[in-house]
Amino acid sequence: MKLNQTIQTLLIFMFSSWTPITAQQSSFKEEFLKKWKNSREYTIKVAERMPAEKYQYKPTEDMRTFGEQIEHIGYALTFLPKKALNIKEVKYKGSLTDKETLIAYLKGQFEIIKTAVEKIDNSDFEKTTSFWAGRMTRRKILNVTFDHITHTRAQAIIYLRINDIKAPQYIAW
Repeated sequence: MKLNQTIQTLLIFMFSSWTPITAQQSSFKEEFLKKWKNSREYTIKVAERMPAEKYQYKPTEDMRTFGEQIEHIGYALTFLPKKALNIKEVKYKGSLTDKETLIAYLKGQFEIIKTAVEKIDNSDFEKTTSFWAGRMTRRKILNVTFDHITHTRAQAIIYLRINDIKAPQYIAW
């Protein structure tokens, strides 16, 4: 009887210690895609908040217009990680005051990255590739891309606030 209790105790210990470890594991890809979805949603809400007639607005002469800010976010989405994800950069060809076309472009750019990331094996995010700032891991280049989105989107939010337009509720991780 004593041996059965010992075996039972060992089995309980093995399975109880194994379950939390596997439950807590997540991949860079899984975390990235969740954050990417939220960043996409938040960025598009920012672009949608500005009225179409204000897409040509810029606070000072040496700054981008709101439309240029949105285009800049969109273009950087494929420009920055193009080598890391083996994709082509997609330039915007429409009017910078055409709100609907700019938002459609932005949505398409987010989708290109999502699709490319979904195709990459988890182990490949730690592999290095060329980047304008030197060789970096794919993971780091994607993080640089997130930083750029956050930076430029924050500028667009300032444009909203200057025009007395309430910014959308922040969407985090």
